[in-house]
Amino acid sequence: MNISDIYLSIGQKRNISHFANIVRIAKSDNQISSEEVAFLAKVSKKYSITDENFKKILKSPESVPTIAHLDHIERIERLYELILMVKADRHIENEEVLMLRRIVIGLAFPLNRVQMIVDHALEIDIEEASMDSFTDKMLRLLKMK
Repeated sequence: MNISDIYLSIGQKRNISHFANIVRIAKSDNQISSEEVAFLAKVSKKYSITDENFKKILKSPESVPTIAHLDHIERIERLYELILMVKADRHIENEEVLMLRRIVIGLAFPLNRVQMIVDHALEIDIEEASMDSFTDKMLRLLKMK
């Protein structure tokens, strides 16, 4: 661990963890398309990921632990961005779905509902769904709304 890691806020650590999860999805099929790179660049700016951290995480996303201490809305928002990554190149690879399931488990969604959550999230037309409408659909699925 770098000394600078000690001074990161929990919010920054969550953002880095989430970004690493998105990179895991992008790398799961052993190739990163230009659409996926563009999406990663956009997300890295949103979460204030430095160029240095961007390069480190892109090289080795598995070195960053998943932080699961999020409320249910934050988890669904993270899932929304993960789905955007899966669909960024308009090709859903089996490896991406398998990685998505592992990350959904790491985000502390109910284990007995992971398959249903992933399947339902992938069925949503993400290009038409705002984060709010996606969140609403997932809350209904999870019977939290």
